[in-house]
Amino acid sequence: MKIKLVLTMLVPFIVTLSCKEDKKPVKPNIVMIMCDQMRFDRFGAMGDTIIQTPNLDALAREGLLFKNTYCASPVCAPSRASIKTGLFPPGHGVVQNVVPFKEKIAGTMDIDNYLLTVRLQTQGYYTGMAGKLHFVPAEDKFGFDFKALNDAPYSVYANDDKHSDYIKWLRKNYFKDSETDFVGIFDKDESYYPDSIYKFIMGSGWRTEEQHDIPWTIQESINFLENYGHEKPFFLFTSFFGPHQPYLAPAPWDSIYKPEDITLGPRFHANMENSPIFQMNHGELAKRLHSQWDDRKYKEVTAAYYGQISMIDHYLGKMFDFLKEKGLWENTWIIFLSDHGDFNTAYGTFFKSGMYDVSVKVPLIIKPPAGQGVKGIRQELVNSIDLYGTILDIAGDKEWKNLPQMESESLLPLIEGNVTSGWENRVYSIYGNNPEKNLCMLRSGSLKIIRQSIKGSEPIYELYDFDKDPLETKNIYGHTAYLDVEKKLRAELASWWEKQAGRYPVKLDLSYRK
Repeated sequence: MKIKLVLTMLVPFIVTLSCKEDKKPVKPNIVMIMCDQMRFDRFGAMGDTIIQTPNLDALAREGLLFKNTYCASPVCAPSRASIKTGLFPPGHGVVQNVVPFKEKIAGTMDIDNYLLTVRLQTQGYYTGMAGKLHFVPAEDKFGFDFKALNDAPYSVYANDDKHSDYIKWLRKNYFKDSETDFVGIFDKDESYYPDSIYKFIMGSGWRTEEQHDIPWTIQESINFLENYGHEKPFFLFTSFFGPHQPYLAPAPWDSIYKPEDITLGPRFHANMENSPIFQMNHGELAKRLHSQWDDRKYKEVTAAYYGQISMIDHYLGKMFDFLKEKGLWENTWIIFLSDHGDFNTAYGTFFKSGMYDVSVKVPLIIKPPAGQGVKGIRQELVNSIDLYGTILDIAGDKEWKNLPQMESESLLPLIEGNVTSGWENRVYSIYGNNPEKNLCMLRSGSLKIIRQSIKGSEPIYELYDFDKDPLETKNIYGHTAYLDVEKKLRAELASWWEKQAGRYPVKLDLSYRK
């Protein structure tokens, strides 16, 4: 009787111990990695034979490489806000950098109902981010339980430096007793525009590797992974400030590529005189640089850009190794992308905000947990906004599709290999804070139509056929052979533009901008 009594008392205790030992997240973990201003084709898996990106290339082999991914808007904050809400910029209100979300979506629903991270929290996820978020007000949580912020190291456009955990870390660890105004150095580099485009793009490269924000971002990500606990699945947003300018990385990354080894490529030499939208938005800078720079300067800038991407790849390898060492890799989705691209010498110019592939197309790699999904390459046209629905599907959120105005799809059918036909092979993108002056595009199959709004006048258009012109250098708008399809695409894009125009915020809150 005594033995039986003891066993009876011990059984609940044994069961409790067993549960604690076996307590693992039923749901998978999710890591989203984002670069800022990385061109879609600037890594090995996309065919670049010069750049060294072994960790990204290995990730692409282990998962799926989406070769035709477009962003919702080719500028930082609007693109990021679209991924976090499933809405194009007019719907969520972040139609330019350094403006807040709308207080109400569709006139009635709070932004928290849409925020990816808030919805993940309701699904039992512990959420964290390290690096660039680029939302205002910067002190808000935006659904993150852990937040190590570095929106920008300078103070030129907003008070980014005052909210930056990276700046605080840099001051504490390297400049505690120094009179060096290192934020002033960042500010000076950023203020070279427009007088010296070369200095603006390159920067002064004054930091050592240990002082740079790339290793800081990875270390803060690892800190999150070490300290979050294992009672819940986690969502981690690791977001690099680069390869956004200043391109120049610290030694040794500043010298691993030689300018003489860089190939500028056929886009660099393209004549865009017959592209009126290009001329309106990018032509002046392209002509200026072509007149002031020789090929060597373009190659120096590209070599610096490559160096920073390789540095990012190297430190990503450290985080991947940590996930593997801790036994987390097998049950973790890894999603790698950029918020938008960079002309990066195409057509002789640089930067973003264009509807050409170099600016509006982004890299995207998705690695599912072990044993899930298919491997290889997907050629379908997809939008980075679709990551919203994809992640919430992964997390088990059954209600996201029912949110008013929802514009995201889910990529899970493509990842699982269940869709071989029937995917709506079209994508849109939009840029600008005023529908009367904005820019938008529709890519449908092999054709892309671009629309530039002109206040008080009819919009202007460009059309490109990727089957015949994969580098997007020959505007065929108005060509006889395309008149019928051009009319159809123009009507579709105009209808979409009209819907977006009706969703723009009535008034922009510019109080967070300097």
